[in-house]
Amino acid sequence: MTDQNNKIITKRDFLHTIGMIGGSAAVMTAMSGFQHALSSDAKEPPMLHTGGNGKKVVILGAGLAGMVSALELSKKGYEVELLEARDFAGGRTSCSRKGTKITHADGTTHTCDFDHGQYLNHGAWRIPGQHHSTLHYCRTLGVELEVMLNHSSQSYLYADNIEGPLNNKRVRRIHLEADRKGHVAELLAKCAAGGALDDMLTAEDIEKLLTYLKGMGLINAETFEYQANQIRGYSSYKGGGDNYGTLSDPYELSDLLNMNMAARELTSDHPTCMFQAKGGMDQISFALRDALPRGIMKLNKEVTKISQSENGVSINYKDTMSGAEMTTTGDFLISTIPYAVVTEIDNDFSADIIDAMKTPAPSQVAKFGLQMKNRFWETEDMIYGGISTTSMAGNIAYPSADLHGTNGGVILGSYLFGGLSTNFSGMSMNEKIEYALSIGEKVHPGQYRENFNGKAAGLVWQDEKYNKSGWSSWRGDSIKKLPTILKGQNRVLFSGDCISPRLSGWMAGAIEGAWITIAELDKRAANI
Repeated sequence: MTDQNNKIITKRDFLHTIGMIGGSAAVMTAMSGFQHALSSDAKEPPMLHTGGNGKKVVILGAGLAGMVSALELSKKGYEVELLEARDFAGGRTSCSRKGTKITHADGTTHTCDFDHGQYLNHGAWRIPGQHHSTLHYCRTLGVELEVMLNHSSQSYLYADNIEGPLNNKRVRRIHLEADRKGHVAELLAKCAAGGALDDMLTAEDIEKLLTYLKGMGLINAETFEYQANQIRGYSSYKGGGDNYGTLSDPYELSDLLNMNMAARELTSDHPTCMFQAKGGMDQISFALRDALPRGIMKLNKEVTKISQSENGVSINYKDTMSGAEMTTTGDFLISTIPYAVVTEIDNDFSADIIDAMKTPAPSQVAKFGLQMKNRFWETEDMIYGGISTTSMAGNIAYPSADLHGTNGGVILGSYLFGGLSTNFSGMSMNEKIEYALSIGEKVHPGQYRENFNGKAAGLVWQDEKYNKSGWSSWRGDSIKKLPTILKGQNRVLFSGDCISPRLSGWMAGAIEGAWITIAELDKRAANI
């Protein structure tokens, strides 16, 4: 490397190199130093000051945003009516458990036959510790939490579409992580010692950096070469007596570059230790539902028209059980209905609002669970919780509850995004099972099929009539249209996780979106 080349090394170049070797997790970790973390400081609902003023609020959608809005407004004296099209509350916190009925894209239905006590989270399944808003309701409503092990160093990555020796090979995450860190440490140490960072760091800083890199224990203190050791782990494990174990052999840097599969769960909002509601995330929704004043929630009410005047709002809806057409009115309306759905309802929203609602990109997401007879991932692979990542079935996640249990458990056998989810949607139930089994068998050969007990369930979110996507994401400059939605239109306001763009897809996004909306509504009510 010439002196001229040394001078053009930038922070962007450095981050690009880190990303190529360590994937997006490494970049996100580095960027967190530039204040890009996703935590929220909101810890409790906003203060509302009007006492309701005799005003009625109609809320559409009994997901988390709708129920939180209903709960907090009713506490302050507002009359609230909450309409939900489904026959249950909770939206994307729903679970499959014994008796749950799911309608697929082809119109067929499947009733979950998991054993009692077993379940699959269709949507929300993790709570980071910094999501204070979610934890607030768990704490105040008595929802029992347990640790969710989001990361297991013993889990696997498996790719079937790459060049090199790692193609079609299950690779331990600890081995990949150690090798990525080791190779990055080697490159960085050699760059620092060779003068490549002289324009970015002082001599004192370079010395401190080298001390730090050597202290990691992954590189030779003299040559800076990456040296695999007990930090990387063993191919045969040490034990008593003279069993010293056999250290594992590192992967070449070029092979790691080919296997560019990022450990996304190691970002700031996907730490190793997270939380989950004991018994399923729908327990949070059940607690919110039970906390609402009796009679304000009305299920099986499909909204068909939304209109407003200077004096209030009018909502037409159909009872999906009887087919009866009904109308209700209120002083204000809060819609938490997903944008892809609400924009297809007859409404008098402005063209700007419709345009803004059609801007976020809807996500195609599917989750599919398989019940296993035995917890082979623990006994055979030393995996406790955590996630294995594949190029064919997205994430395979292992249950954190009932560790060492004797009743097996439900594995999230396919967590699919984008095109993989689209393809999965078109499969029959038997085809979905076979798809999940065939890939799981690659990750756990000789164990996956052998331990499957024949019970499976799942949900494709873009096939859900009242969702049409898993969540929506604001990308690039599209975020400039968010203020249009936040402002609403006269008596109509919009809520949900989509107005919390940094928390989109999280329960905290829905909750804090509700807090933002009710605070704005309270201001408007004070002036009427």
